[in-house]
Amino acid sequence: MNKIEELLKEVKDKFNDESCVKEYFRLKEIIDNDKELQELDKKMRLHQKKMCEHQDNDEIYFKEKELYESYLTKIESNPIYINFNEVKKEVNALLIEMRDFLS
Repeated sequence: MNKIEELLKEVKDKFNDESCVKEYFRLKEIIDNDKELQELDKKMRLHQKKMCEHQDNDEIYFKEKELYESYLTKIESNPIYINFNEVKKEVNALLIEMRDFLS
């Protein structure tokens, strides 16, 4: 391994040791294994797709939009999902900080 690869590995290891990164992956795993959240997400995406398919038919579009928004609201009100989104913002801020530092 050359010096650059060693330094990149060190940066990666330090990044992965950050508490917000660890929490991000912990919450992501919980969400990925939560059958209820997965089902809500699946239904939400289905109705989102149907909205796109029926853009020209207001009756169907608004019916699908209402269903989509109901599933979205249920997902977004889940405490694990709320925490995940907050931690994701922290991780993104850390990534931006790293990018700016390296530029």
